[in-house]
Amino acid sequence: MSTTDLPGASKGKIETYWLAPYVRASEGLGGKTITWFAEDGQIKRQTAVSGIEPGFVDIIGKRETFQGVNEDWQITLPPEPPPVESGYSMSGYITSTMDSRVFVHEFHPKPRWVALDIYVHGKLANMVGPFLQYQGRDFELNEDGSTALTVWKDESHTMTQVITTDTNGIIRFRVDGDSSIVAPGGALLHPDTRPNLGPNPNCIGWIPATHQSLFSTSIGFEYRYRLIDWDKGKSLWDIPCPGDGKPQVLSVGFTPKLIIFAVAELYKPGPWRGAEWFLGNSGKEWIRTFHAVNVQDGSMAARWQAHYPQRLVGEERDHFLSLGDKLFFVTAGEVVELNPEDIVSKKNGWQ
Repeated sequence: MSTTDLPGASKGKIETYWLAPYVRASEGLGGKTITWFAEDGQIKRQTAVSGIEPGFVDIIGKRETFQGVNEDWQITLPPEPPPVESGYSMSGYITSTMDSRVFVHEFHPKPRWVALDIYVHGKLANMVGPFLQYQGRDFELNEDGSTALTVWKDESHTMTQVITTDTNGIIRFRVDGDSSIVAPGGALLHPDTRPNLGPNPNCIGWIPATHQSLFSTSIGFEYRYRLIDWDKGKSLWDIPCPGDGKPQVLSVGFTPKLIIFAVAELYKPGPWRGAEWFLGNSGKEWIRTFHAVNVQDGSMAARWQAHYPQRLVGEERDHFLSLGDKLFFVTAGEVVELNPEDIVSKKNGWQ
């Protein structure tokens, strides 16, 4: 049985999707292209790229040159030093915040040492290090632009330290310990030991301008969500995964007062659809739903549901994007701006 949509060998296929508001990606036989649009729909510029990340792209034809997706900057990295030991890679690690504000280049000035070049709005703000790299560990970047890096304290390799930088790339503190989770302007030291986070904890994100973070916990395919206040060292609330049936959380967005879950819920058709009617996706239909819960107590603030079920093809591209004080939801086919006032007042489809 054929799994293709057309009866023949493909001679050309193109995929287009939205990266951010007014930023479109196209991938096909001719390669990858990013197009930036003005608000009136006119094309501002197009760039051929070899790699696409949420906050930056790799420009073709310019060695180690990267372009911001949501800010108009270009960064050309200095050449990496050649390997000096057989089997030892000196290649660096790069990433950025989704809003493109902060771009970080991790590099190795010499074997087993690590340093960070931190760019803010496309300009080099600070070089942090070099430090003795701990077990090949890379730095962690928070969405506010702060970083945390665990390194060896000294050449005895007996104790680790955590170095953190703020949103402008300036070192905030250097303290003995280890961390696997970066916090706004800092890091959680040994977060699995206090408070009790529950089984299989995973940090989802942070409430803006706070030290409160949302964790998911799971047993099998049963998920719960817990908000932790790290200033108080305690759990504020714990709720089951929002949604009916066996929901799949596609993405989670944060505002100062609301946490918004974008969820795919299994659709239950009425008897008029017929027992044998289905729409692909292993015979299942899904319906996109948004659940907004209150930061204060985890109670449900409002719910929004699409009118029609669908296969949700490309749902892996669904994501929330914060740009300044605005919150967007991006799918492969559309970008929408969410208005927290609509949610609170239950307007425009919120119930």
